[in-house]
Amino acid sequence: MSHDVYICYDEKDKILSDELYAMFEKNGMKAWSKSKDKAPGDSVDAINNAIRESKCFVAILGENSKDTNYILTELDIAFSGEVPIVVFNIDDSKQSKKLEFLLRTQTTINSFPNTKKQLETLVKKTSEIVGKPATSVKIDSSTIDAFERINPKRQENKIKKYIALAIPLAAIVILIYFFVILPAGQNTTSDGVFSMNMTKIEVKGTHYSVYGESYNLPSDSKNYLMNIKFYDKNNKNVFEVNSTADEFKQGIIWQGDLPTGNVTHVEFKLIDLNNKVLSQNNYTIS
Repeated sequence: MSHDVYICYDEKDKILSDELYAMFEKNGMKAWSKSKDKAPGDSVDAINNAIRESKCFVAILGENSKDTNYILTELDIAFSGEVPIVVFNIDDSKQSKKLEFLLRTQTTINSFPNTKKQLETLVKKTSEIVGKPATSVKIDSSTIDAFERINPKRQENKIKKYIALAIPLAAIVILIYFFVILPAGQNTTSDGVFSMNMTKIEVKGTHYSVYGESYNLPSDSKNYLMNIKFYDKNNKNVFEVNSTADEFKQGIIWQGDLPTGNVTHVEFKLIDLNNKVLSQNNYTIS
């Protein structure tokens, strides 16, 4: 019989054992387990020999194994035969006093909180013990998923994952705000962020109504100036209006008569008393 790793497990954890078996094989180590290698009718001696002839004994321990006598028996055989033991805890269950005594000097690895990282640690440690150090670890997603489903830190990991995703998202939102929104139309003032833009222009002959919207209109809005320039199709400035922001009423920036009805586009600027442009936009009259 020639193998590197003996896998000890409770029957209720057979799926996990099979995943570890495939993982060890994929990483160049010959594994042995009752579900894969014990022929029907094999005696207890076959298991005894498999344990003693292995280079490393890997025990899957958790809730299902803590009161199982044959887990203790197999560990006893490995311990008395001086086979290096690696314990792979799959949850945070407390084991019996005798198991604790047997394992107090043995290598212990938890499958949590980071399932993938802990499986990689198990492969690296086991490969070192059997004399086949893994240069690169190969783990199938099915193996990670099998252990992740019973990860006692699973909910906590989800929260950490959401937080990890939220932080860069929040950073992106902040960057968009400061480098896209503000330069495009909003800026800060002593009253905070204040902006104003045209939204619609109605024309009836030579009478023009300029509609707009305001963001965070300060109470002392007379300290902010609105400048509106009207241009004809030759890009000639045919009329200009200057007023204070407190004249913005019910969504109307300005309304009045112009000397011509041939205006094609309008420019708007909101300026503070220091001539700082807070917001601006253009409107084309169709």
